[in-house]
Order: sequence, then structure tokens, then C-alpha cells
Amino acid sequence: MHIYDKDFTQTELPMTKQEIRAISIAKLMLKPNSILIDVGAGTGTIGIEAATYMPQGKVYAIEKEEKGLDTIKLNAERFELKNFELIHGKAPDVIPNIAYDRMFIGGSTGGLDEIINHFMKYATDGAILVINCITLETQSKAIEILKEKGFKDIEIITVTVGRAKKVGPYTMMFGENPICIIKVIKRNSN
Repeated sequence: MHIYDKDFTQTELPMTKQEIRAISIAKLMLKPNSILIDVGAGTGTIGIEAATYMPQGKVYAIEKEEKGLDTIKLNAERFELKNFELIHGKAPDVIPNIAYDRMFIGGSTGGLDEIINHFMKYATDGAILVINCITLETQSKAIEILKEKGFKDIEIITVTVGRAKKVGPYTMMFGENPICIIKVIKRNSN
């Protein structure tokens, strides 16, 4: 189910806005029984919303920041999720060594190469990896790493959302930060 930003508990940690969540989750092409690894869960919005689309699946949300853990727990409880597990620690060290078919990277703290290595080792054939980048450096590094690892079809889009706000008697559009969304599919040939 689509969840509006106002329905989540928000703190100082950045939250993936609902329009970007909608596109990112669409790019994941979730199945009802998908196993999703959500790396850099932040406030938990991607993993929590994704969990609502996967009633027989499971989300493993990885977050290293202590301040994010309570927010993620509150948000997961609000939606009464039984298929959502929060794991505290730094990826890839705490990512379960299990087969999974979806991975979302919203934050990597410089460990992008190692996290993608985990995807290469444990994700099933046909698994989908989606990476959201807010900085040009992360975007460039992600593309470089994916090419080095042999991914051929690297889908890249940039999304910019504008929100209307009242300014006196007028309505003006104010832009949010542009987000680069990268998607690849794991093939045995990778």
C-alpha cells in the first residue's frame, strides 16, 4: 500500500520522500514472497512500505545509526509488520548470508563495493539491486563499481520533485533534491 510521508514518524535522519519511494519500490519489482535487504534504512520508509507489498516475503533493514533505530521501530510497529526485521550494524558485516532476490541501497557509508559484493555472492539469479544516490560522487562510484563487476544493462534515472507552497496569495513550486536511481539485474553471466 502506498504510504504518505505524514504517516511516518520523522526525526532528524533524512527520509526518502513518498514520490521517490514510489519510484524506487517500482524499480524493485517486488513479488509477494520477495526477500529484500534494505541497506542504510535511515527512518525505515523504503523497507516498511516495501514490506506491505510482500505479505509472504521479508525485509531485513540494516541501519548503523543508533538514532535511527528507535524511529524505524516506531514506524514498523505503526504498520503492524510481521515480515520486517531490523538489524543494527554496518553493512555488509551484518547483512544475513542468505539467498535473497532484492536489495535496496539508500546509504552505504563508503562500503558500496563490499555491499555489492554481498549482492553478487548471495542474491539469486535475476535478483534486482536498486541504489538511490543523492550525491554525484556516490552516483559516479556506483556506476563505476557496477561496470567493473560486469553489469551490462545499468538503468539510470534522475528524479526531481517539486512541491507547491503558498507564498502570500500565490502558489510557488519549490524543488526537492534531485535523486539518481540506479537499477541492475543479477545474471549468472555477471
